[in-house]
Amino acid sequence: MALLVTLITVLAASALLEVLLYAIYSSRSSDAYKIYPLRGKDLGRIARVMLPNSLLSAALIVGLIYWGQPWLLHTGEVSALGVIADVVGTLVLYDVIYYAMHRFLFHGALQSVHVLHHTVKHPTAIESLYVHPIENAMGVLLFMACIFIVGPISMWGFAVTLAIYSWLNIVIHSGLDFRQPWLRPIAYMVRKHARHHSGMRAGNYASITPIPDLVFGTAE
Repeated sequence: MALLVTLITVLAASALLEVLLYAIYSSRSSDAYKIYPLRGKDLGRIARVMLPNSLLSAALIVGLIYWGQPWLLHTGEVSALGVIADVVGTLVLYDVIYYAMHRFLFHGALQSVHVLHHTVKHPTAIESLYVHPIENAMGVLLFMACIFIVGPISMWGFAVTLAIYSWLNIVIHSGLDFRQPWLRPIAYMVRKHARHHSGMRAGNYASITPIPDLVFGTAE
């Protein structure tokens, strides 16, 4: 029951976050925070790609977590430090491997797959899943594989990790330069990812932190 509640809560909140951030971006009142000017969007075209991908990613996450629950999750007692270790371990591993996958596969051998995402030059939150289904599936499978490698992790660790993984992908596509001091690290990632969308040869391949790009010299 706890697992089902976690999945429904995080996935529903993801959908709401997409709509909320797009509404904020579409409002003239947010002009001072936009990284690029407000442009018209073909919402029908976006929906035809985004909605199937939303269903695909949700189905993969739900199916894999239930099928692999004995290897992915544990229900024993866990301390706050244990939850932090689960979250940090999973996301750091994902960040490094995804960086390599993004840089060397999606901008290399699988460029023809990734190019769909790069047709969006000025992304907003609703285009966070404007990707080829193969790319979408690879990202989710990598996320679940990282949980398997680090895990089994706690239910609380899974809830926080899934929320950060899902919500940060939406936020970095929002096109909004958040000015509040406590949001500056996220705003930095939004600006860097906006630069990444400027072309297939742009850097900034990481998605969770800028550390892989800074370490490997691909930060722009």
